[in-house]
Amino acid sequence: MLVNTFNTAVTNTASEILGKHRPVKKPWVTADLLDLCDKRKELKKKKKDAERVWQYRAANQVIKKRMKKAKMNWIEEQCRDIGDSMKKNNSKKTYQLVKDLTSTKQGRTTTIQDKDGKCLTEEQDILKRWSEYCSELYNYRATGDPEVLNVPPATDNDNYPILREEVEAAVKSLKKGKSAGADNVPAELVQPRGEAMISALLTICNKIWQTGEWPTPWTLSLIITFPKKCNPCQNYRTISLISHPSKVMLNILLNRLKPQAEKIIAEEQAGFRPGRSTTEQIFNLRILCGKYLQHQQDLYHVFIDFKKAFDRVWHAALWATMRQFNINANLIRMIQNLYEKATSAVYLNNCIGDWFRTTVEVRQGCVLSPTLFNIFLERIMTDALNNHEGTICIGGRSITNLRFADDIDGLAGREEELADLV
Repeated sequence: MLVNTFNTAVTNTASEILGKHRPVKKPWVTADLLDLCDKRKELKKKKKDAERVWQYRAANQVIKKRMKKAKMNWIEEQCRDIGDSMKKNNSKKTYQLVKDLTSTKQGRTTTIQDKDGKCLTEEQDILKRWSEYCSELYNYRATGDPEVLNVPPATDNDNYPILREEVEAAVKSLKKGKSAGADNVPAELVQPRGEAMISALLTICNKIWQTGEWPTPWTLSLIITFPKKCNPCQNYRTISLISHPSKVMLNILLNRLKPQAEKIIAEEQAGFRPGRSTTEQIFNLRILCGKYLQHQQDLYHVFIDFKKAFDRVWHAALWATMRQFNINANLIRMIQNLYEKATSAVYLNNCIGDWFRTTVEVRQGCVLSPTLFNIFLERIMTDALNNHEGTICIGGRSITNLRFADDIDGLAGREEELADLV
């Protein structure tokens, strides 16, 4: 298989040229300090006599002093970087630096409750419970009106091959510092964009585009859990790790999908769109409220937040929605084939649970998911607001809602209108 050959070549080349780097838990720990720690460890292993004990204690004192000095130097450097970022009004970098400086690592919980509320402490039992919970969560039996599936095929059937420039742009857009997926290939090994790397990815991506068949390593997701309130599985947040090389193909599909999606998605939606943000919607809401207060008029709101919105997307309805909006047929085919083959497993304490298929949700960690969700929600909102006449007007245009992804603020000028909207 092309992808397996590609992964092997990349990892072997990286091992030969870059070698293995010893991981450090603290950012201020340097290679020199690690060498001193190794020497201290060797002293501890040797036969203990008065001289060895004295040497060990002396080495210990040196390491403590140098560790303390290295930590203070690192903190001072971080503070200087924070000051520089604030002067440049780079709030994103400032926030990240402050977070790196002040955050403490949370310990992982060692227990979880089963379906009956019984605490599980054995690692294999915990992993089995997580696999059971996630399998049920992502295989939720979606029910809906079968009529929404009765949509004719899309008429846009353009099937242009993937270009080298598309691959280069997709590789460039990969984010650094992200955990690798099941294939254990980090983004940093793909990003150098050498001639051989781009050519190999171009060949793989074009083969997928022509055949519609996704290689198995590119359909696997590793699920990692993070506690919000702890104990019951429902109180945990899950994230998924997918293959970084697969993100090249996903970015290419996204770049082809976005121009079509932007024509479909309403202006009221600000989530996951270039140049739009939640602060924009808050600003719009404040201006609107201010105008209505100024003119002493009533303004009614209903705030809607869907439960597990991204985990409850009905796949069949999503494909029908894309056909209804006349999204390119080959894009629909590619995304549908990916979802039909998508497989996940829970990753816990370096162990992988049983693999299972997912029948609902938009894939976590996939760059396509936000746009797919926006398309899916657009049809829901279009159907829900059909024949609804709003009385809120801005610049002569009727406004019934403001949205940021699945967070919706329904707007109405009268209480009866709000009830009709809901």
